[in-house]
Amino acid sequence: MSAASKRAFEEILNKSKRNISIAKSVAGMDSLSEARPVFENFAADANQTEDDHALQRQYRPLFGKDGINESPIGCHPDFRELRGTSNTEYHYICSLFIDIKNSTRLSFLYPLEDVVSIKNSILKAAAEVVRCLDGYVHRFMGDAALAYFGGRNHSKDDSIINAINCASLLESLMTGTIIPVLEAQGYKGSDLGFRIGLDYGPTEEVLWASYGSAQVNEVTATSFYVDVASKLQSMAKKNQAMLGESIISDIDLPLEYLKIKTIISNGVQEEVEHLNRTYTNRQGVPFKYKVREMNHVAYRDLLPFSASEKAAFNSSSAIGNDKIEFRCFTITDGTRCAYPSVSRALSKNQKLKFKLTILKSLADYESYPLTVQFTKTNYGKEAALGKQAGAFPRDAEQVTIPTSNVTSAFEPAQNIEFDETAQYRGLHTMEVEVRNSTHNLIYRHKIGIYIE
Repeated sequence: MSAASKRAFEEILNKSKRNISIAKSVAGMDSLSEARPVFENFAADANQTEDDHALQRQYRPLFGKDGINESPIGCHPDFRELRGTSNTEYHYICSLFIDIKNSTRLSFLYPLEDVVSIKNSILKAAAEVVRCLDGYVHRFMGDAALAYFGGRNHSKDDSIINAINCASLLESLMTGTIIPVLEAQGYKGSDLGFRIGLDYGPTEEVLWASYGSAQVNEVTATSFYVDVASKLQSMAKKNQAMLGESIISDIDLPLEYLKIKTIISNGVQEEVEHLNRTYTNRQGVPFKYKVREMNHVAYRDLLPFSASEKAAFNSSSAIGNDKIEFRCFTITDGTRCAYPSVSRALSKNQKLKFKLTILKSLADYESYPLTVQFTKTNYGKEAALGKQAGAFPRDAEQVTIPTSNVTSAFEPAQNIEFDETAQYRGLHTMEVEVRNSTHNLIYRHKIGIYIE
């Protein structure tokens, strides 16, 4: 991950340490007058603290989101009026349950003050990522958290996409930022990891209601699909997310971005395709609920990071080059608007333009001509019905050294643009590969397009 994300998490961790240290100092004072300088130091320290929303400020623009999500922990704001009443409301929701794997053993390794700092910092970072993707943190439970995605003013498809992106971004943050920062500060972070359970409940299967009494209550969602998120989380391996059948089928997530979980039982590898029990529905029909593991390596390559950032992760297919950029735009009434990869669902028949920019200065160290290959891959049931599922490479294009008298090294040497149209529901991709004159691959990047 970027240096900015590491600085942001370092600030969260260091702030937590400072607050605990100050609290211990205050507890040891014999009088209020003796404690006053400590509080003054705390106030001064707080003024010097970097933005609490540094992670949001870094990632929200990448996903095409404006401003800061400052929704507080607790009741979903759309259903707050149900609190303390007997009223109910049916409304869809995506539920994401996350916990910190192996956090319990921290108490045997470090002072409790350090354990609080580590766990609190990780959960605060997770909460910021949830809010970065327009989610709502419903509650913290020890080393776990429950978050919701969706609401009255959110589209259902975008809520599902935000939840899936959140799961992928959390894994990227843990492996690329949180663990390296913890280990740099002397903690054994390699044993830690997120476990995530994620599912979607349709409106007719999710009932919002107030639990408790008039004085002590909580508004929450009642649904099999909310409850199953915690079961999925408990099934997940370290730094993995388990997805339920509902969210997979609703957005028609391609098999390429999913895996069947495997376990070793009595020395034999077994596949886990369903929850480990049989359920019976209202009609008395028994069924098994299908689950899949998210293929983080494959999906991470679709997140709206630069190719160089993606390439820094193990097993990434991306190849970065700071002289080459690949982007996608929507075209509406002649107006071009950037579409960050997998950021939202586009309507069918939306006009798209893909653009590859190669800076002139690339010629200073690469051999020309370059060969550029674009490949569109369609997935999903609708594409299959239209006999348009699969990979469709475009004709390869040649890029020669520009002959113009351009002197600026920052002026593009050449732009390659072409048009496409959003047609089939689901997730589809456009990949570009650039090779030099000796056929060595010098750039590879993939953009994901969600379509309603």
